[in-house]
Amino acid sequence: MPKRSKEDTEITIQKIMDAVVDQLLHLGYDKMSYTTLSQQTGVSRTGISHHFPKKTDFTAALDGRIFKMFIEHLEFEQDLQAFSDSWIKALDNAEFLAILRLLFHHIVTADRAHEFAAHGIERLYKAVEVKFGNESAKELEWLMGKSLIKMAN
Repeated sequence: MPKRSKEDTEITIQKIMDAVVDQLLHLGYDKMSYTTLSQQTGVSRTGISHHFPKKTDFTAALDGRIFKMFIEHLEFEQDLQAFSDSWIKALDNAEFLAILRLLFHHIVTADRAHEFAAHGIERLYKAVEVKFGNESAKELEWLMGKSLIKMAN
C-alpha cells in the first residue's frame, strides 16, 4: 500500500476534528465514540485511533477551537455587566450549553481530560480579568454557578 501524503493525512485529521466538534455539540462527549466518528467521516475506527489513541486526545487537539466558539457568544467589548448579560443570554443557546457541559464534564473526569477544562477555565478567568479587572472573578464564579443550575434543570 502506498504511503499517504502529508496533505492527505492533514485532510483526514481535519475531517475527524470537524466530526468531533459536531458530535461534541450534538451528541455530547459520552455518546461520541470511535464508531460514531467512523460512521460520520468514513474513516475507519483504526484510522481514527491511529491519530487519536485516546478519547481525551480529541479535546486536547480541539482546545483552542472550542474556546473560540465559546467566547464568540460573550460580549467582551463593553463592560462587565454587558459580559454578564451576554452569558445569561447565551445560556439559552444550544451550542454554548454544549460547550459548558463539555467543560464541566472534563472538570470531574480523570486522566488528561481535566487539563482541557483547567486550561479553558484559566484562559477564561484571565481574559475576563484582563478586560474587566480583578473583581470580575466573583462575577464569573456566579455565572458558572448559574450555568450549573440551568444545566441541571
